[in-house]
Amino acid sequence: MRLVSHRALRLCGMMFIMMLSGLSGCLFVWEEEEFYPPMSLSPKPEIEMSRNTLESKSGDMIAFIPKGWTILEKDLHPSSDVFAIIVDSTLTLGAVFSSIGSIPNMPKDNNERVNELMRFAIERHKQRSSNTIVQIGKGRSLSIGRRIFGMLEFAGADGLHTKAVVWQSKTGNHYECALVPLDLMGSRIPDDSVKSRILRSITSMIMF
Repeated sequence: MRLVSHRALRLCGMMFIMMLSGLSGCLFVWEEEEFYPPMSLSPKPEIEMSRNTLESKSGDMIAFIPKGWTILEKDLHPSSDVFAIIVDSTLTLGAVFSSIGSIPNMPKDNNERVNELMRFAIERHKQRSSNTIVQIGKGRSLSIGRRIFGMLEFAGADGLHTKAVVWQSKTGNHYECALVPLDLMGSRIPDDSVKSRILRSITSMIMF
């Protein structure tokens, strides 16, 4: 009886060592996820919004803007893909709404589609900045009811962080809203938590 028990213990010990060896390999050889887990947001904005709206050139999306913010004239737009720019009253933040072009062979799954949009948006900014743009952290899929967005963050050569959301309208057009810090008046730029709250609020009031 003791012999059987001893052999059983040795067998269990050997199996346990093999399991630990296998696990140790798994612990050190793994692939990091490309995106943060998806998140659901409340449709209620976190800051006060106005009744003023902007819309895309094709009219397939509209967005309400924060109270006290101003819509700039179209002759101030830096490129033809930008269809609206809004700025806050202190001129420390601006939100740039733009079309980001077509993407071939988009996935049918909503989350996979928005992930592809985030990849495309980052590469687009890198190309336009001569590869000086650096992504900060990972992208994340956000759902507000049936609407799905991708949220990402990046920094330029000046070190200022831009937060952005991307989405696909029901007509298949792809858009971006980038919340850009403005260093114009020497005023202090709002901190990261304030910028996140503003962008989430703007996103909650984007309709398509």
